[in-house]
Amino acid sequence: MNRRGISICLLLICCLFVLTSCMKKSIQSQEVKPLSSTEKFVINHLINEDGLLRTNLTDQKNVFLSESAGLWLAYLYEKGDQERFHQQVKVIKDHFLKNGLLAWKIDGEKQATVNALIDDERIAGILLKAGDKWHSAAYTKLGKTISQSLVKDGMQDGTFVDYVDVDTYKKANVLTLSYIMPQSLKEMKKHDVLTEEQYQKQLSILSKAPLSKNDTYPKAYQIDNQTYVYDDDLHLVDQLYVAYHQASVGQNTQTFKKWLIKIYRREHKLYGRYTASTEKPSVQYESPAVYALATRYMLKAGDFKLAQEFYGKMNEMKINKKSGYYDAKTKETHAFDNLSPLLAEREMAHATKK
Repeated sequence: MNRRGISICLLLICCLFVLTSCMKKSIQSQEVKPLSSTEKFVINHLINEDGLLRTNLTDQKNVFLSESAGLWLAYLYEKGDQERFHQQVKVIKDHFLKNGLLAWKIDGEKQATVNALIDDERIAGILLKAGDKWHSAAYTKLGKTISQSLVKDGMQDGTFVDYVDVDTYKKANVLTLSYIMPQSLKEMKKHDVLTEEQYQKQLSILSKAPLSKNDTYPKAYQIDNQTYVYDDDLHLVDQLYVAYHQASVGQNTQTFKKWLIKIYRREHKLYGRYTASTEKPSVQYESPAVYALATRYMLKAGDFKLAQEFYGKMNEMKINKKSGYYDAKTKETHAFDNLSPLLAEREMAHATKK
């Protein structure tokens, strides 16, 4: 090839490289930009200057929960927003991490001494997935650190417990059923933190949970005597988490689903809590988070029509369609009632594309 031909080839290669880079940046830009008014509300109003998520905007604006950090991290992972994901990982390391576990709450400058299994489990699982997805040894290392600490300090007789004091290592003797997250446990097993036996034991506690006579789930599993505990006051968030987690591993949840539809059709509403014995609401509030979890559960259960219905109910709770779940007059809002809908938005978007 003569010199002129070589120059033309080099020019074409350079042009192709620039075009590819621009396309990649364009795709990344489309992926990470705020996709909804809910996300914009979280970014503009709930995240403070340190990157911590406020619990609300009134009496708990200086209270920050590992639950919020984990749900936000989960959303950023699902969205593919690696920049904000990385920022949130730094927030978690700088503010919540203590002796390998995560303080469940920061109140002002005061860090709680106990963790919450569900939050550590969620964050560890997401970090391990992110490490694989984005080829980040740092994410994998942190995910394994938290997971190994849970196995070492947060288990009793081979069963995870609700919490452990990170200073004294005193721990609970109970496992709340909604805290068993199969997808996170699967990541821990995949990365050789959980043994197959430990993994199966947690799943067994979830899958074998006997429904009450009213077809609702137990609240918890008592480790010392290996019995399930039932509450008379049913938190629908807990109930829906259990159903969602069971459905995520292919378990049949039709009996609970019928109960949920029954109480929903009665008033065309889902309340936050119900009295188990009467199946009547024990509170008079609806929650965006409840409808979000009901949406996600129905998607896992393969009922797209009902998922759409609950999703619609969730969206109806927005007073301002261009904002988040927020009352402009009272400033009443809650991080959980915005972060849970964000995950429902992502899962609904994925289901719609199929």
